[in-house]
Amino acid sequence: MTLSSQHRLVFDRKDLIAAWVAAKVNQTSSWGGYYAMGTMRGSQVTAGVVFNNFNGANATVHIAVDIPSKAMINLFRAVCDYAFNKCKLKRLTGMVPTNEPDIISFDKKLGFSEEFIMKDAAVGADMMVLVITEEAARERWEF
Repeated sequence: MTLSSQHRLVFDRKDLIAAWVAAKVNQTSSWGGYYAMGTMRGSQVTAGVVFNNFNGANATVHIAVDIPSKAMINLFRAVCDYAFNKCKLKRLTGMVPTNEPDIISFDKKLGFSEEFIMKDAAVGADMMVLVITEEAARERWEF
């Protein structure tokens, strides 16, 4: 799918997108069973989302953005379509260290809401658990 002459959604390069996201979010261990999608401009990944820890109702989602653009709108619609229509999940869960307020703010703009705080769960910080439910995603993203 072409977003513009520069950005395109990418669904068939899961290893490339996952490796790029891992580098951006400092993921040092294997994703395990996962799926990834993202946006690219030419041969450069500009944003990526990795889904893992699927359990039938929920998956953990990891989001990285290098070059913010309108492509994120279409990417997140695709994220929601995949999670809630294809995988039939009830929710997506993200975890962000509390000392990363810009990332928390970005995730909340996507429609995630704070579920709880895990004390001392990140290096030097607490970890905020964020969730977006199918209902909240459908209201916001029209997928």
